[in-house]
Amino acid sequence: MKKFFFALAIAVLTIGATVSCCKDGKDADKPVELSSGETANCYVVSAKGTYSFPAVKGNSAESVGNVREAEVLWESFGSMVEPNAGDLVSEVRFEDGKIIFNASGKKGNAVIAAKDGTGTILWSWHIWMTDKPREQVYDNNAGIMMDRNLGATSATPDDITSFGLMYQWGRKDPFRGAGELVSAENGKSSLISTTAEWPDAVVSDKTTGTIEYAVSHPMTFIIENSNNSDWFYTDEWDSDDTRWQPGKTVYDPCPAGWRVPDGGSDGIWAKALGITDDYFESTGGWDTGHSGVDFSKTDKPLATGETVWYPYEGLIYSDSGNLSLALDLGGYWSVTKRSHYGYVLAMMKYDQAVMPYLDSPRAHGCSVRCMKVR
Repeated sequence: MKKFFFALAIAVLTIGATVSCCKDGKDADKPVELSSGETANCYVVSAKGTYSFPAVKGNSAESVGNVREAEVLWESFGSMVEPNAGDLVSEVRFEDGKIIFNASGKKGNAVIAAKDGTGTILWSWHIWMTDKPREQVYDNNAGIMMDRNLGATSATPDDITSFGLMYQWGRKDPFRGAGELVSAENGKSSLISTTAEWPDAVVSDKTTGTIEYAVSHPMTFIIENSNNSDWFYTDEWDSDDTRWQPGKTVYDPCPAGWRVPDGGSDGIWAKALGITDDYFESTGGWDTGHSGVDFSKTDKPLATGETVWYPYEGLIYSDSGNLSLALDLGGYWSVTKRSHYGYVLAMMKYDQAVMPYLDSPRAHGCSVRCMKVR
């Protein structure tokens, strides 16, 4: 009889523990939903755990299609340290319309793709594993920007993890940035180490210079075509302007609540600097190191009171697909266009020159600094 009551007591305790664990409908093993009602092409993950997001095109509720599987395309710590598969994300799967994965809690970047039954990539998402980016209020009521580049895992001056990733204008998927604070050899800068081999760049034509090709080949850099100096192919000098807009499009690469900023003479950088010139030589802020500018210390600052660090990440050149001039210059995309070009904020170390709105071929790979959606 004593054994019976002992077994009954254990059973009651076990049931009680189960109820306590799962009361209020909460399940300790249930994935954390990243979209929180607002989808994106980039999700910030700051802690170890299991996460999910819907298999829809970023910044929309539109399904990506008939998904059969999900997989990791690449992972990186954002440096020359070579990761192993699963160091950042693992156990990626597609269930009930959602992409689910485990995050290790380590800092870095990964890209997850959804594929159909033939293995074709339907869509891909950037998992940005960093502490939550901070907001920085720019001068002259210009707007609010992140404290770091898209893909950077720190905002620390002269740290390679502050460099982040690179983007072609109008594409949602990132490319590799500089991997070390060392000047380039033979014009080519080192690249971050990743878990995957990257395909060769292709030249834009009627087949490769399309939205469909770019979406299904997120790791392929598309070299400019001679008609419009863009990766997007047309038979004319003009190009498609709808890929990035002030109203966030499905190809915007920034996390929810953020977007690629406005540029040009009325853009956030020109407003914050309080100038209308497209070129000026600056003083101060350039002596913090050799790999970027602190725009809180320049004679014409972007913001004051805290470090506003912009690294020189160089450019992925539109005619070669090679990253060059890291540690020498920086280029930051805006959504704003001039003819078939796109405006960038550019800085050149040796002249200590700032160009708040330099027009640039849209096939270039440049950095992105996200602006808060108002």
